[in-house]
Amino acid sequence: MEIESILGRIHDRGLAEFQEQKSIRSFEGFLKDFLEHPQLYLRTAPQYLLDMFDHYGKRPASRIGQDAPRFRVFDSEVSGTTLIGQERVQNEFYSFLSGFAKKDRAEKMVLLHGPNGSGKTSFVECLVGAMEKYSQTREGTLVRFNWIFSENTERLSIGFDSSEEETDEDTLALIPEKDISARVPCEMNDSPFFLIPKELRKEILADVIKQKRAEGDSSEWENNLAYFLEGDLCPKCRKIYDALLAANQGDWRAVMRHIQVERYYISKRYRVGAVTIEPQGNIDATTRPIQNERNWNLPTVMRTLNLYEPVGDIIDANNGILEYGDFLKRNPEANKYLLTTCERGTVSLPHFMAYLNLVIIGTTNEKQLSMFKRSPDFSSFKGRMELIAFPYLLKTSKELELYERHLELFSRDRHITPHTAEIAATWAVLTRLKKPNPKNYKGKISALVSKLSPLEKAQFYDTGEPPTDLKEADKKILRSNLVQVRTEHEDAEEEFEGLWGPEYEGRRGASPREIMTALGLAAENRRYKCLTPMAVFETLAEIGRDTSVYDYLRLKPDSGYHDYEGFIEEVKKEYVRTASEEVYISIGLVEEAEYDRVFLEYFRHVKAFDSGEKIFNKATNSYDGPNFDLMESVEKLVEIKDKPKEFRSNVMTRIAAWSLDNPKKEIDYHKLFPRILEALRQNFFKERRRRLQLIENDILKHGTEDFDALQPSEKEQVESVLARMEANYGYCQHCAKDVIGFVLSQSS
Repeated sequence: MEIESILGRIHDRGLAEFQEQKSIRSFEGFLKDFLEHPQLYLRTAPQYLLDMFDHYGKRPASRIGQDAPRFRVFDSEVSGTTLIGQERVQNEFYSFLSGFAKKDRAEKMVLLHGPNGSGKTSFVECLVGAMEKYSQTREGTLVRFNWIFSENTERLSIGFDSSEEETDEDTLALIPEKDISARVPCEMNDSPFFLIPKELRKEILADVIKQKRAEGDSSEWENNLAYFLEGDLCPKCRKIYDALLAANQGDWRAVMRHIQVERYYISKRYRVGAVTIEPQGNIDATTRPIQNERNWNLPTVMRTLNLYEPVGDIIDANNGILEYGDFLKRNPEANKYLLTTCERGTVSLPHFMAYLNLVIIGTTNEKQLSMFKRSPDFSSFKGRMELIAFPYLLKTSKELELYERHLELFSRDRHITPHTAEIAATWAVLTRLKKPNPKNYKGKISALVSKLSPLEKAQFYDTGEPPTDLKEADKKILRSNLVQVRTEHEDAEEEFEGLWGPEYEGRRGASPREIMTALGLAAENRRYKCLTPMAVFETLAEIGRDTSVYDYLRLKPDSGYHDYEGFIEEVKKEYVRTASEEVYISIGLVEEAEYDRVFLEYFRHVKAFDSGEKIFNKATNSYDGPNFDLMESVEKLVEIKDKPKEFRSNVMTRIAAWSLDNPKKEIDYHKLFPRILEALRQNFFKERRRRLQLIENDILKHGTEDFDALQPSEKEQVESVLARMEANYGYCQHCAKDVIGFVLSQSS
């Protein structure tokens, strides 16, 4: 491919995009587009964010015990990064934005508070990433203006000492770059609409609204326009505007000749509409004289003006998002200006008052907030803040999703054994759970929650299913009170190590950052050739001994809760059960169809028992009653708590309810009754355990001299098992042997 061809393609593409996006326009061009699409140019920062949320929409999602639509803004497809879970936080923030938009400005800071590593920073990163993408769309158009001056085309009456003849140009916005003597931007990114005299704006907007309604526009964008009706140019632009208006003897059109309307885009990298202020003592905004800073060739009428341009973090963020990272780690004195900035939307600079249009978001950890609440200044700040709690995740599947997204960091030179991330996620969630207090409940639910172990509670949160060994009636009670169990500690406050503060569920425990560190350390464990669950167990045990670093390890164990060493054993048992099943199925002595047949046969006989019908018996070629021996043998394995008749009736009730919720779909017994299927599987394995262990021992010989001593049929069986473990579950030969050895050691 020739260089000229590449250069041509780049040139054509850039030119086409520039023209399509209308990157540079005159004021007249802006006004024309404004009259066609006024809603694009009459949005405050909160309204812009709100429109962005609505533009990308929602998708179905759920929280513990309830539906909670998720905004696509927090998905990587939109923002470039992903916030796992936290649908409650998303919806709370959206609600605050709606309130701000109705008031025409964000008069409060939104403070995200929670434990370290809960996702607060990721939340803001998603917002900024989505804003950057949205600002590149037609619906997300943002414009600002520059003042353009040219010695070659200006009239002598406004102060240029030039002998050039006057031109017939109506605007300087589109003149060639070589003819521009000075371009003076508006650092506040003010709307070009502010160039219209304030006394005429209401009249113009009334005409625009009337026209849009006549065209059938039923949107409500015209309800919140106070900011654009009452707002004004920044002091610097106001001085330029007034000087040019006076020099042109009140000719407003002549002033507009100098206006170049420019489309711009949100960019955190280039500090446009998205800025993060770190916890430091630097001044957030100030002003500086422009004449001494730049060698601009300004017209004579402006050289006598004392022009100051605003600069700093707050100025760069105007019309967008300003984030205060670790807000409460800053010197409290450095934050006090925010009391008026949040409430009035202004910031006092050395030479003028800047009027702001932005959404201010702060992040802080829970400990800093608890300490700040003891300060006499807290009540003043609280009136200017909306607090949103940001806890750790409590659904194991969500936590697992978080780790799986990062496992590739460890898989570049090491294979990842199946269930490795699942173990880490389960242990992390267990460390975050609080013991239910029966006193917070009324009725039978009180006794039921008091019996929930940490693992049972975690599984209850994750699947919505109560412990399998409960009676069906008790299960129904727990299912119907899942939300109450989850929100029991929402407003809890306790003292911990001399500091009184919130103790909601998810306030303490292992953070995702710490677990990711643990996974990294486990990946360096060279006892194993892969990153295995066994290495993770060893690393978690090491973490559990370091109470000086992790404050949650200093919580006193209470009926199984906060027992971090005990959690390792609980997770280990669950893992052994899962891994054993995969090994046994791979060995092939137990065909899944074998116990699946008994599983489905059980429901056929239960249905006949419940309805009083008979079943055709192929062996006798006759219709017989339900097989009580079959039903009782299965129910014995499940260890039902109800009477058999009651248990079978509840089985049929659940089947009927599922059919109503899933019309025209075949009943999925496996999902409806996993406990029965699991009991059957374990029974089949138990009956064949001795034979299974012999084969497992043969597998451990693979790759050693002892393997050569095996019979050809035994070698073939070992190779077949390893192949199935790889094909069906993702084990390699190394970790398959490690897992089998671990299973055998735990079973002995």
